[in-house]
Amino acid sequence: MSLKKQSDVLVIGAGIAGLMCATRLRENGADVQLIDKGRNYGGRMSTRSFDGAIFDHGAQFFTVRESSFQHYVDQWAAAGVIDIWFETMPGRESHHPRWYAPNGMNSLPRHVAQPLAVDLSTTAIQITRTQQEWIVRCEKDSEYRAKHLVLTTPSPQTVALFESCNETLPSHIHESLQKVAYDKGLAILLKLSTPSPLPAPGCMQLQEHPSIAWIADNQIKGISPLPALTVHTTAAFATEMWEEPNENKIALVADELTPLMPISIESAQAHRWGYTMPVNPMSEGAFTCPTLNVTLAGDALGGPKVEGSACSGLTAAEQIVALA
Repeated sequence: MSLKKQSDVLVIGAGIAGLMCATRLRENGADVQLIDKGRNYGGRMSTRSFDGAIFDHGAQFFTVRESSFQHYVDQWAAAGVIDIWFETMPGRESHHPRWYAPNGMNSLPRHVAQPLAVDLSTTAIQITRTQQEWIVRCEKDSEYRAKHLVLTTPSPQTVALFESCNETLPSHIHESLQKVAYDKGLAILLKLSTPSPLPAPGCMQLQEHPSIAWIADNQIKGISPLPALTVHTTAAFATEMWEEPNENKIALVADELTPLMPISIESAQAHRWGYTMPVNPMSEGAFTCPTLNVTLAGDALGGPKVEGSACSGLTAAEQIVALA
């Protein structure tokens, strides 16, 4: 093996669930290592730029209702990492702060990850349990060992890792994981030549549209210096158009936008989200098997919202701390 690393806890997945789990465990004195197959932290808390425009193309904002999550949100707000985008969704009566990151949503997980040990572009391909520890073998001939293993990956990836494992999860957990499916999603990113006609706060949620679910103006939002629309399609549209060339996806969405608002598109990109929305997530916020020293967390258990995933990671950490 070209690389071997040992830790108290190994977390697979550096999305917000994995980052919050590692943060809480580190606060409790644990030596924690994270790995993620992606090139950046944060999972769907993603930001992209092209042609001078900046786009939040995954999670658009988050809300806070749990005190355990509020504790960290207060710290991030005090540090200037996040701020309130708006409090009332256009066309709705609900009044609740929607938080965003002025430097793009991905700046928040990057901030959270700063004190943590994270290896990116590292894909776990096999997990094995010995009497004392977990061994995780990855692509590029690397190996990680830890007393406790946390998986925050989408449920199909978690199930796949356990299919070749020498240990099995409790049957009811394994069955519940197998039932969690995910909707597909498409993000169409449009740099405009002129400002969009969206009114403040710069977003629109469409309830009944067959193709478009969400539109946001990243310039009005405050993260882009140039007019830049993020358009999220419906799951049905994403599934139908999944294998189509990007130019076809972009052209169809542009056509669907025309009756909604006059815009002038200068350049565009499309991004596919394979695990956008967990369908039928498990009822547990997190699950720990003490006999195996393994914990499951993430949106398969916490649900699709940023707060749900974050709280899933925090709950996972508390379960691990309770084992000590």
